[in-house]
Amino acid sequence: MSLSFWIAKKYLKGRKTNKLLSGITLISMAGIAVGVMTLTTVLAVMQGFENDLKDKVLGVNAHILIQNRFGYDIPDPEPLEEKALGVRGVEAAAPFIYGEGLVMYRGRNYSAGIRGIDPEREGTVTKFGGFIKEGALKKGGIAMGTEMARLLNVSTGDTVRLLSPDGKVTPMGIFPRVRDYQVTALFESGMYEYDTSLVYMVYDDARSFLSRQGASGISLRIANIDKAESIAREVSSLLPEEYAARDWFRMNRNLYSAMELEKKTMFIILTLIILVASFNIVATLITLVREKTREIGILKSLGFTAAEVKRIFLYNGLIIGGAGITLGELLGLLLCFIIRISHINALPAEVYYSTELKVSFSFWNFFFVGAVAFFITYLAAVFPARQAAKMDVIEAIKYE
Repeated sequence: MSLSFWIAKKYLKGRKTNKLLSGITLISMAGIAVGVMTLTTVLAVMQGFENDLKDKVLGVNAHILIQNRFGYDIPDPEPLEEKALGVRGVEAAAPFIYGEGLVMYRGRNYSAGIRGIDPEREGTVTKFGGFIKEGALKKGGIAMGTEMARLLNVSTGDTVRLLSPDGKVTPMGIFPRVRDYQVTALFESGMYEYDTSLVYMVYDDARSFLSRQGASGISLRIANIDKAESIAREVSSLLPEEYAARDWFRMNRNLYSAMELEKKTMFIILTLIILVASFNIVATLITLVREKTREIGILKSLGFTAAEVKRIFLYNGLIIGGAGITLGELLGLLLCFIIRISHINALPAEVYYSTELKVSFSFWNFFFVGAVAFFITYLAAVFPARQAAKMDVIEAIKYE
């Protein structure tokens, strides 16, 4: 332990008689702790929300999609699947059909996206199998989201009517195709948007109902989603010119960009709490310098250099800030743990993708918050420490 650090600790311990200064010190620590705790908790909640959203989006959608660049169907998806599966990192592939339609039941109408899949193969590229809450998707039937079923007052076993705008072309115009299907399964993806707007049916049924000549696209699952962009480029390079592979981040770029911007904005705003609290450290150290004028003079007369005196008060500021940062990090961890075990449902499903507050513990988030707070604390201690270092020996002890 250096002499400067030892003296700094003595200064902090030896001020019990100065209640005002002790109070300011405690307020400084508390302010830093509250700022660090708030920033740590908010970042953990936002990271948890982002991870939960990513998990649910990738539960319904594939990591990579192969589609025609001009929106046409893929007449024969098998050759494209074989090429994609030859790329390192691609683990599974499954074709799908997608179209728009209208679900009708006892006078209630609801628009929906109709997705035709092979139930067994779809389970290899998405989490479709894990979403099924009741029944099973069968030929001649449909799987409906639980929220849509609630809005239409439908349960498994009921028969609903589906309308497709891609109907028969006649001299009188296009007549929509209308067919009755039994609801054989209910699914719940955890995302209100999907549970209210998506209907699954068997691939061959969808092909017939939507009048498609082939697949709308091919879903791919990869081993590492963080490499989706590079794998998508490699897959695209192997495909014919009219086809392209798009990764999950590119398809949801606006959503994730907005979330990243929100996270950065919240970080800047909440860092201001720590910045405001750091002014208390400035006030504490300036008051301490005034109180220790005599001691500073004695130290300089004993041979302490200006740099060593400056270091003493820098250590004082860093000790105060470090204690606040440590307390804030511990309180932030405790609050995050409480949120995690409490399963707080505080978000409206109609507005947010998830109703439950999620937290994600990230070492780098905690480290970054602590590092930023420590840097602010250091800057707050620099000015009072410089003032102490510049103090003249004679002026400091002439009245003693």
